[in-house]
Amino acid sequence: MSAATRVRRLVAATGVALLALAAPRAARGFDKPDLSAAGPWDTRWQLSASNRLRGEFTDWFQAKAPNDNARYDFLGNRTQLGIGVTRGPLSAFFQYQHTELVNVPAGATGMGGVYFANTHRHFQEQGWLRQGWVQAAPQLGDWKLTLQGGRMRFLDGSETTARDANMQWVKTQRVAERLIGPFDFSHVGRSFDGLRVAGDTEAVNLTGFALWPTSGGFEISAGRGMDVNVAGASATVKDHPGFPGSEARAFWIYYHDGRPSNGDVVALDARPLAVRQGDRRDIDIHTLGADVLHVEPIGPGKADGLLWIVGQVGDWQSQSHAAWAVAAEGGYQLTDVWASPWLRAGFFKSSGDGDPDDGAHHTFFQMLPTPRPYALTPFYNLMNNQDTFAQLLLRPLAAVLVRSDFHWLQVTKHRDLLYFGGGATKQDFFGYGGTGAGGHHQIGYVAETSVSWKPLPILELATYYGHTFGGSVVEAGFPGRHDIDYGYVEATVTF
Repeated sequence: MSAATRVRRLVAATGVALLALAAPRAARGFDKPDLSAAGPWDTRWQLSASNRLRGEFTDWFQAKAPNDNARYDFLGNRTQLGIGVTRGPLSAFFQYQHTELVNVPAGATGMGGVYFANTHRHFQEQGWLRQGWVQAAPQLGDWKLTLQGGRMRFLDGSETTARDANMQWVKTQRVAERLIGPFDFSHVGRSFDGLRVAGDTEAVNLTGFALWPTSGGFEISAGRGMDVNVAGASATVKDHPGFPGSEARAFWIYYHDGRPSNGDVVALDARPLAVRQGDRRDIDIHTLGADVLHVEPIGPGKADGLLWIVGQVGDWQSQSHAAWAVAAEGGYQLTDVWASPWLRAGFFKSSGDGDPDDGAHHTFFQMLPTPRPYALTPFYNLMNNQDTFAQLLLRPLAAVLVRSDFHWLQVTKHRDLLYFGGGATKQDFFGYGGTGAGGHHQIGYVAETSVSWKPLPILELATYYGHTFGGSVVEAGFPGRHDIDYGYVEATVTF
């Protein structure tokens, strides 16, 4: 029996067992257990645990034909165990994570190949301290202050929680993690060591941070330091009686990458390889941006709108850097109709580098994002990208969410690259890849559907399938297969 067959049978058996378990207990109203307990000196202790099992199935672009390594299956399992303690305004949290990867393909295109490129093993497993922080959150008049230090998850754009459910979904899925995120879709993820400070009132949130990302993402040996750091600040006007149904945020982020000057990595851009190998200067980028969200009851439903815009200046090694990106989206949900259909559409565009030889770098740099929320089949990211999309969300049952998306993708500058990746993953792996656009603009079309079902408070089952119809950019970079079929089945148990 082949390894791929064993993976498929294991995932199928796991899914059947979980469904059999879920059906009878859901009817009995199975509750999530309380894992908290009172401790000495007026402390409260909280245990947490989760396990996520996912089988991924891939038929990716082929760099040459034939290439059997474009078609493969692999299995990932991530276990997290945490303990937290609270006493008044003081709290601390420690979380251990262990990841196992089975049947990781060698020399393959797609995400499986990136795992192998980071760590050259078909079977990978390792544990690490995913989080370990202490926090003080005193109240000072109308302000709730927060000072957090240690190892943490950080998601730009999620500094606040919206009161409206639609606004919160847009914040989570279409704003947060565009530029900085914990990369949690991968089986490893990333964390950040450093400091976060915040002040919060009913109307305003102010947040500042200075962070050093850890290795991780597609690198199983996670938790190590890198010569990369970010710092920033944001100011958010929240949805409150004086600003009803709206939220507005302005932010600044500084990114520094010293790995090229150390000779540890070669930065990726559209210049020839020999030129990039000889450029031993740091990357320093300032990003200034803003986003505005609004939700408005109109007629039989609710309308929503989002505008997100950023500009960048700085130094891309020996080149000056100036770039931009903008997103405009809107939607309408029929709240009282069966399945509450929510139709959304939007447009994103970022700058590319039209002349790699002019001494200036104009490709928008995404820094340290979680790329998948914006590219569910993640063969692309938001760099040198134009994305016109539509999506439909349905909730036929309270515990079931169905989402379908369609994307028309193009590169902004045809002399630049089609980029993919989610930022630095280790000291000697830059974190981004790309293929030349070959003088073309059309990346292609992506049609995709995902379903999530939460039959129990502790259990979530999810599946995804996406098909990519490659265009002229893909045909130029991948002379073999020009389409992608990518999907997964996943089960997550959380206590």
